[in-house]
Amino acid sequence: MKAKHKNIVRFLGYCSDTQEEFLKYEGKSIMAGIQERILCFEYVPKGDLLKYISDASSGLEWRDRYKIIKGICEGLNYLHTQNIVHLDLKPANILMDDKMVPKITDFGVSRCFKEDQTRTIVTIVAGTPGYLAPEFTNGVITFKYDLYALGVIIMEILTGAKGYHEAGEVLERWSSRLETSQKLQVRVCTNIAIECADFNPARRPTSIQYVIDRLTETESTETRDQLDVYLVELRFPVRTNTDEHTVFRLIEKSTKPWRCFASLPLYGIVPSRFTTYTLVVTTQQQERLPEETEYDLILQSSLSGDKKIPTSRDQSKYKKLFDEAKESGSEVREMLKTVFASQEQTMSAVSHFYLIQIRVFTVQIRCCFQLM
Repeated sequence: MKAKHKNIVRFLGYCSDTQEEFLKYEGKSIMAGIQERILCFEYVPKGDLLKYISDASSGLEWRDRYKIIKGICEGLNYLHTQNIVHLDLKPANILMDDKMVPKITDFGVSRCFKEDQTRTIVTIVAGTPGYLAPEFTNGVITFKYDLYALGVIIMEILTGAKGYHEAGEVLERWSSRLETSQKLQVRVCTNIAIECADFNPARRPTSIQYVIDRLTETESTETRDQLDVYLVELRFPVRTNTDEHTVFRLIEKSTKPWRCFASLPLYGIVPSRFTTYTLVVTTQQQERLPEETEYDLILQSSLSGDKKIPTSRDQSKYKKLFDEAKESGSEVREMLKTVFASQEQTMSAVSHFYLIQIRVFTVQIRCCFQLM
């Protein structure tokens, strides 16, 4: 195999063995040489990408996911520059090394085009449903065939599932885990995924190199920023000790405005026993720093039982679960915790004759809620 790249599983060689056996041929016994060959590839210890795919609320951080997306693109670009069309690109065929560098593998159905060849027509197209480009029904194979599968994979890395998602929806899912400078990367990656997975090959990106250039541009935009201001976050790690799903919500004890943070109540679900879920409350931009203040919050929890768990982020559906639980007499447990907010520092920086004032305050919380 001629492909040698950091994002391609390296072919080391092969072992060949020939055993002689007596076989029947046209009614006669003959001595035949039975040859077996074993292909040897580099060992990639952390398994395939499939085991690391999850939704935005858990699993790998954005920086790790972005590096995986970029690595897959660079590996695929190398294949295309070598006139190789993979034809079966999917998470199961992307292995992760000990540094979480993605490596494309499994070239069993790949095609190697001749120099200057851009397409071919075949009678049978092998591949995996869900990642096959729509034009497989016509037997048409081009380099854009792999771009379709790439779009599906990028969307899976972003959201944990295949299918179409708007950029705004994906950003909303990531809102609690993103740094300010990362939002552009999420939006660009989402748009790339949508474009690559277009049913019409003509509307897909012109090449994988074009995709890489767009990703690189987001990196250069990030490095041009002289100052990053990160939102302060209040994190509630919550864990359940039951085998049932536990629905919880964070509310205010008093009617005093929770003016420093996102609007409450906030809802969530802890899936099962000993699973830890982190509820993140993000601070809002303030005109003035809050003076030293205490806030009393209540964390309510209720077992889901046989009730249908909402799959969307529609807060009204979660509220309905608690309302129904109270009406039916089901137990709703409450825990009280005081949150302390105070000014940490104020600093300013002058850049291009603009005065930038940064107001930062800390939120201190020391607790791990045990639900039910």
